[in-house]
Amino acid sequence: MKTAMKTLLALLVAVPLVMSAKASFANTAANTAIVNKAVLTYNGGLTAESSVIVKVDLVPALPNVTITRGDAVYQGVDTPVITDTVTITSSANGPATYTVTPSITGSSNSTAPSVSGGSSPILGATVTAGTGATTFIVVPAPIGGATAADSEVNGIAVNDVIVFTINGHTYTPKVTATSYNVASNTFQINWANVEAVPAADVLDAGVQIGERQQVNLSVKPGTVNTLGSELTVTVKADVTAPNFPPAAATTAPANKWTSTPPTITFQKYSRNVTVPVAGTGIAHSAPIEGNTGAGAQPYYTGGVTGKTDDIIEYVIEASNSGASTFDLTLCAISDTVPTTYVSDLLTPYTGSRHIFYIDTNGTPTTIAAGAVGASPASYVAANSPNLIVNVGQNANNTTPGTIPIGKSVTIAYQVKIK
Repeated sequence: MKTAMKTLLALLVAVPLVMSAKASFANTAANTAIVNKAVLTYNGGLTAESSVIVKVDLVPALPNVTITRGDAVYQGVDTPVITDTVTITSSANGPATYTVTPSITGSSNSTAPSVSGGSSPILGATVTAGTGATTFIVVPAPIGGATAADSEVNGIAVNDVIVFTINGHTYTPKVTATSYNVASNTFQINWANVEAVPAADVLDAGVQIGERQQVNLSVKPGTVNTLGSELTVTVKADVTAPNFPPAAATTAPANKWTSTPPTITFQKYSRNVTVPVAGTGIAHSAPIEGNTGAGAQPYYTGGVTGKTDDIIEYVIEASNSGASTFDLTLCAISDTVPTTYVSDLLTPYTGSRHIFYIDTNGTPTTIAAGAVGASPASYVAANSPNLIVNVGQNANNTTPGTIPIGKSVTIAYQVKIK
């Protein structure tokens, strides 16, 4: 009777080879082999054995995701780039590939901002399977994994940053080594003593261990709409993995670029060509055709007088100061000739042209003003403004040009008092 009872008990006892009954907790590392062995004892000491292996599957879990933002000073189209960093920490029980997909969710004072980057990092994860120490933890050896020193363990390798929380304290040590224990089929994951945890927080079995990785995104501001006002761009990062719930993080507040307006000097002067008079305000010399060399007359910001049939010459200068940090783009000078009191534009310049123009390189030329689109200068008396001159680099009949930092342009024209 005792022999029969002993045999029956042997058949009922399951002997785990990888994890003891005490370690059979709900949160178990993926890829762990749970091996149960049954033993039949017979004929006074002979035995027969039979084992089954149950592999623990990956349990999808929402990763922890944060994303940074940044500040910069706008310097030009898409410049400078702000780097947003997406930090992903696995909370699963095993390794998984996560895809980071960034997108723009909002912007202000900007045209065509953009974000690029993203990647598909593989984050390791496991669950402790025994009592560790202040500088290591004990985890199961994955099925089919390498067992040599410093082998990867469920996606966790040397130099990876791992994260775990115990007693309300979160630790983020960097893995320095891994070592295999054949007797218990477990791995020891080590970190440096400088990152040692307090003795009170030494990990026992059942604590989730997740790898942490960072993915950088490049955020470009696009083109500022109004210089002198800040630009903002808000970025979202969607973090997904196959069969995992989605995770998203959004910058809060948005990335921000401050911008300063360009330093512009814009001034109009005049002189009486027929009867030179002393005006008021600023007296200014300008190298305008017909008014250079000995006997050149100054132009004034005010106080110039004239009578019927006197010819008045106007000079308009636009300068992008060297103190500026931006080119002036799409530059055009417009003016309204008061045709009630003066004639249409005269043609006093070389080639019987209406406009004397000094470009950004200081080179003088003359322009005939006529219909819109016929030349860089147009004059349509009935319009308001009725004189428009496209100026700057690459200006043409239909497109305003650019005045670079430290450059200027000048136009001059003449009319007769009625």
